[in-house]
Amino acid sequence: MSRVIEEMQAEAQALLSAGEYDHALAEFSVLREIRSRREGPYSVMYLSNLHDCVRCMSHLMLWSDASHLCRELHGKYVRTHGRAEADTVDVAKHWAWALVHLHDYPPAVRLYLLTADALWESDPGQAQRLLGAAVIHRHDTDPLALLSPGLIDGVGLRHADEEREMIARLVAALTDTDAVPTSTATIDGLAFA
Repeated sequence: MSRVIEEMQAEAQALLSAGEYDHALAEFSVLREIRSRREGPYSVMYLSNLHDCVRCMSHLMLWSDASHLCRELHGKYVRTHGRAEADTVDVAKHWAWALVHLHDYPPAVRLYLLTADALWESDPGQAQRLLGAAVIHRHDTDPLALLSPGLIDGVGLRHADEEREMIARLVAALTDTDAVPTSTATIDGLAFA
């Protein structure tokens, strides 16, 4: 049976690499179910297959399905990897983007802010881009108010003061240029999505 699973895994990866997202999603979904039962829902390969499902769903614009899987995967990655680890950050960005497409802006903004805080020291450029995404997609959500207690969704922020300062600069830059929030924008030379 393990040889069959290895062959399915190789085929799914080839489909993903070839941009055959609908077929790759079907393969990864089957692998995910098999691995969940055989190896458990925290096994490395289960999480990897779940992550690949999220990638496929994002390409296929299956926002509601992607959001559901991202919630599961992000929670597991935060517990096993931490918020600043590359896989966790990737899923956070997929999840926030799905939420933006679902017009569910407050949780997307919170996710951008939490992830930016986690990356503040290790990858300041990416942290700033995430803050820019929070500003662009804020709609009726005030990112500065979210940062003011220094706690988002029960998670203590280590860099709330610095983030507040950067957000104020980003909001001022948007206001000064009368930029219209879109899916992407550039502020101070940084591109935000």
